[in-house]
Amino acid sequence: MLLNRIKTFLLIVMLLFTTLCTISCSKAKKSKRAKPTIVHTSQLPAGWYTQDKQQLSQEIDLYLASAKKGFDVPVDPITIKALIVPHAGHYYSGLCAASAYQTLQNQNAIQDRKNQHINRVIILAPSHTHFFNGISLPYYTTYRTVLGDLNVDTEIVTSLGKQCQLFKQFEEAHMQEHAIEVQLPFLQKTIADFKIIPLIVGHIKDITEYYEIAEQIKKIITDQTLVVVSSDFVHYGKNYDFAPFNKNILQNIRFLDSLAVQAITAQSLNLFNNVLLETNATICGREPIKVLLALLESKTFGDQASGDLEAKLACYYTSAHIPGARQNNILNSNALFDTIPDDAVNNCVSYVSLLFTHQHLISQKKEDRLTGYEKKELIKLARTTVQNEFQEPTERIPDHLLAPLVSPGIEQKSGAFVTINLPSNNLRGCIGRIISNDPLYKTVISMSKAAAFNDTRFSPVTKDELKDLVFDITVLSKPERIASVDDIKIGKHGIILTKLGLNNHPLGAAVFLPQVPVENRWNLETTLEYLSEKAGFDKKAWQTDCAFEVFEGFEIKE
Repeated sequence: MLLNRIKTFLLIVMLLFTTLCTISCSKAKKSKRAKPTIVHTSQLPAGWYTQDKQQLSQEIDLYLASAKKGFDVPVDPITIKALIVPHAGHYYSGLCAASAYQTLQNQNAIQDRKNQHINRVIILAPSHTHFFNGISLPYYTTYRTVLGDLNVDTEIVTSLGKQCQLFKQFEEAHMQEHAIEVQLPFLQKTIADFKIIPLIVGHIKDITEYYEIAEQIKKIITDQTLVVVSSDFVHYGKNYDFAPFNKNILQNIRFLDSLAVQAITAQSLNLFNNVLLETNATICGREPIKVLLALLESKTFGDQASGDLEAKLACYYTSAHIPGARQNNILNSNALFDTIPDDAVNNCVSYVSLLFTHQHLISQKKEDRLTGYEKKELIKLARTTVQNEFQEPTERIPDHLLAPLVSPGIEQKSGAFVTINLPSNNLRGCIGRIISNDPLYKTVISMSKAAAFNDTRFSPVTKDELKDLVFDITVLSKPERIASVDDIKIGKHGIILTKLGLNNHPLGAAVFLPQVPVENRWNLETTLEYLSEKAGFDKKAWQTDCAFEVFEGFEIKE
């Protein structure tokens, strides 16, 4: 009996021990899972952006609306996978940043236009305050902004730190870094529900490390991930120890920015690296941009169905444009294209916003292949090209500096006509190319000169009348032969008439742009009669021995 009591006692002890161990292990697991909340509060003063919640919300809404109106980008928000956006104070670069962020919104929604698709945002930012090697992970679990709290994806952050020694915590780097903070209100106003992974990119020793970093980030990118690169572009002036030119300053700055943007949109890390080495361009976010380029080269965002990403330019201007563009706190977007004299440019920073999308140019309508910004810079190019011709030969700006920021839209090879009118809508010159093997912006430069000075129907444009002239660009599709004039649709088609002689030898030809018969209220027959006369024949000549081609086009009006 004593033995049985001892056995029972030992059994009770074992059960109690097992229970205590289970409770202890359970608490340990819970303790391991439940990380303490560490809040990082936004640090920037009111000079960077408004610190009142309601006012900031309204200001961001205004920037987004202004960007949509002035710099629309026809793109499906679901297809956008990465952005490059500036990080100056909102007063300076707010509209430029908004031009990219507005593309994330659901434009078909009646009220709440926030993006419902994206649930994770990786922010790649440079370090402006500390030097360190590798990538600094956030030390915090929550980022408290003026508009509310944002949760950090702590599981992902932990996994990055474990998988690669290039990712580590360096708390000081995050304490005063504006390049992350200025992006957050825009993200909060354009995306519904998401976690952030804020990564500060420090010094990267060699090119292999960019690909090693990209390989780790690639593992955490899903179809619902957005990558945001925070970077300004060229910093010019004594404050930045970079003033390699003192003539045509903004044009030279734009040329450097253009070289960088061309390398980025070509998605080539090596090409971008070469641009930096050859030009010493002071682009503060060069390291985060290189990480993005490594991701793009690694086909991080592509699959067989969607293909690789293509870049679109949403906006570009410099801090030197802001004083003239802002009047009583209202920003005139058209003034961002103004020519600024050299003596007004002391210290200057460039702002670029780019987006990377699965929606390729070739899949879009012709008029949607150019962004709102690109259309405005082309029409500005037409005017400045003609204006430049009135300068003394030694003072003329060379074509490579006259060109706008070169981006994929204006690099398309496309025919174009430049039309110059007087205010009364009287034609002053119109010359173009139906087909061109040159990039669109180069075609606009050459056709602007031709329309102003080489249209034999008119005397050359004079300097005195330049201020009164109105410029118009028509961008064209490739012409197609039609079997009958019945296939011509007035208002949609431009028309090429070719009069044929013996053995179908062309005797003469003429062309009308799509808008010509509409503006003159002509029907098809009247249009063809005037077209025959323009070709140098009787107005009934179109009825026999003629070949017809049609093309489509869209206008960019000044």
